[in-house]
Amino acid sequence: MMVLRITFGLSLAFVGISHYQGFSGFSELVTVGLGPLSFFGSMWAFVMPALMVIGGVLFVMHKHLHLAAWASALALGSIPAGMLLKPVIGNDPAMLSTMMGQAINAFIWLIVLSVVTMTCCEKK
Repeated sequence: MMVLRITFGLSLAFVGISHYQGFSGFSELVTVGLGPLSFFGSMWAFVMPALMVIGGVLFVMHKHLHLAAWASALALGSIPAGMLLKPVIGNDPAMLSTMMGQAINAFIWLIVLSVVTMTCCEKK
């Protein structure tokens, strides 16, 4: 399970770093379709990649695993919630088909996070 924890942590950290490297495009992706909540989306675009990097690095280092799980879950859990909120707020039901693939991808990440958390963060 060490390999799963390390590869998941590295992958999560790399995705967070990648979001910062292409920040203008990522920020636009986060805020588009949020209507009156776009300000909160742009703020979250700064925070979410940081949570991914922090959580990923902590998993790799095998330190503060509860903080790693919390930061990763908050970042990854916000993705499907935000993506599926956009068709509702944007009042564009057709947007749902576009957002659904990204939401499902985030749920796969959440499933892997659950496995990693159950295997490395249980009380001893």
